[in-house]
Amino acid sequence: MELSVGNKARTSQHADMFAPRPIIGGLCCLLSCHSGPTLSAGFAIMEQSTKELGHAFSGASTNIDDGSMVFFNPGAMGPVRGGLVSVSGYLIEPSATFKDGGSQLNPSLGGAPLQGGDGGDAGSITLIPSVHYVQELTDRLVFGLGVNAPFGLHNSYQSDWKGRYQAIGSELMTVNINPALALRITDAISVGAGFNIQYLRATLTNAIDFGTICFQALGPVSCASRGLLPQQADGQVALKGDSFALGYNLGIFYTPHPNTRLGVSYRSKMDQDVEGNADFTVPPAATPLTRGNAFVDTRIRSPVTLPDSVSFGFYQRLHPQWAITGNALWTHWSLIRELRTQFASSQADSVQRLDWRDTWRFAAGVSYFPDPSWTLRVGLAYDQTPVPNPQRRTPRIPDNDRIWLTAGISYKLFDHIALHGAYAHLFLADPRINSQGPTGDRLIGQFSEQIDIVSLQLDWRF
Repeated sequence: MELSVGNKARTSQHADMFAPRPIIGGLCCLLSCHSGPTLSAGFAIMEQSTKELGHAFSGASTNIDDGSMVFFNPGAMGPVRGGLVSVSGYLIEPSATFKDGGSQLNPSLGGAPLQGGDGGDAGSITLIPSVHYVQELTDRLVFGLGVNAPFGLHNSYQSDWKGRYQAIGSELMTVNINPALALRITDAISVGAGFNIQYLRATLTNAIDFGTICFQALGPVSCASRGLLPQQADGQVALKGDSFALGYNLGIFYTPHPNTRLGVSYRSKMDQDVEGNADFTVPPAATPLTRGNAFVDTRIRSPVTLPDSVSFGFYQRLHPQWAITGNALWTHWSLIRELRTQFASSQADSVQRLDWRDTWRFAAGVSYFPDPSWTLRVGLAYDQTPVPNPQRRTPRIPDNDRIWLTAGISYKLFDHIALHGAYAHLFLADPRINSQGPTGDRLIGQFSEQIDIVSLQLDWRF
């Protein structure tokens, strides 16, 4: 969401020439953000099932025990008899702290150190709910409905930190409504398909260094006489926007043996066309910079493609008391090559290169059944980041590879009611950052990150 400032030649040393024609390149796209660490790589959210969280989502593609199959693999709804409702909630506690390693202003202006602190802990405690409903319609047809959040973030740095020109606050929310149908072709094979209606809303803020913008546009003499010095005349901008998008998901579920399950599923990309407003706060000394219809409140538009993904999984019951699960998830993050925002004012498009790469997530889990009422689970997963290097890592997306270590428990209160609980700790390798801001400043340093997740779920069969 940070402002991108172009290099404009000095046109005059006089105040009446102070107004820029556009001297800025604009703002970056609404999805250029991340909650320090999010739950899955990029800004995806996997948390749709407490049961699955217990073994690191290693059974996501082959799960037939709760309603999250609507999201993970609609084909797995095929074996359901009667009705099933799953309601779950996840309390997420991320931590993301920055340690400076030489952040500086644009070298053409002397490369002075960026002023400010390290931003505090950018992570924010968040509650994520999900609801899934599955109902057998006929001997072969099963209906499902899921309401969940497949993407999201929430973070906040201190407003005077070194990286304020690139990010202060970032909040993104999605709500996905996913009706689906499954067809039992045979007792062993089911196929499913779902339709997705997704709402996205985002609010992003960052500071604007009007002193540096003035120096780059008109030179030090004109700007210093008005008190417009680098890092001494900060303003701020807030972007707010929302959109709807449509997509689909498909799945195949196969049980070659009563103790063996195989699953493959696909979720389509979602083309979001985010529209909203840019609201600027400009210090009095910098108001002449708005005369060219720049830094003015205006409408914005930002097209964003959320990635498609493919999941492969297996379940194997080794013994009446033991089962293992495995899953591989491929996500098409390379669809996100750049982030672009368009303005209704005279500002040029803002373009930020990300050059994200496709990722894999691998998970394995073990389940233990001491008696018919109790189940214990543990899981381990490796989750790749789409961010290719420190130069493409931004303070809105300080993402890195992560290791999931999880544990869970299930208890049947009655034949038709079950409770699930799970805990996960995510270990992230400390990501380095060398991100260039909109006026040529560089945020250089290293983040330290981790995530804790606690989750509860109720299943009701009828």
